[in-house]
Amino acid sequence: MTREDAQMKLRIPRDLRERIKESARLRNRSMNAEIVRALRKEFPEPWDLDVQITYLLDLFGALQKVRGDAGAIEGLFATVLETVQGIADGRVPDLDAESRRRVKEALDEFNERVTEDQHLRETWYDHDDDPFPDPEDDK
Repeated sequence: MTREDAQMKLRIPRDLRERIKESARLRNRSMNAEIVRALRKEFPEPWDLDVQITYLLDLFGALQKVRGDAGAIEGLFATVLETVQGIADGRVPDLDAESRRRVKEALDEFNERVTEDQHLRETWYDHDDDPFPDPEDDK
């Protein structure tokens, strides 16, 4: 931050000021830097849709090169999910409200399917029957 950054007076409750002060102390920052950090978290910069899509495509390309690497797959999944959530939350300003609503709806459906799949896996593994018995065990 520079002296050229916008400045403003801010009135806040004393207890909030003390929490900010303590948080800044724990992070070894000024109170101003801590307030800016919290505001940036609450009001993140908008994403450029083209940049995000290019980034995801690059990740898919990298994934093809490292097939079988669970860490790469998890990283890709987390980034795709974060991107779609960002679109649904309005971080891509190029999209109209209807498109954002449709993305959010698709994301909600996806999350429901993931929850159902997890439930099915949990109940499947609760059964004593081995779905793939070893034929040698019958001898």
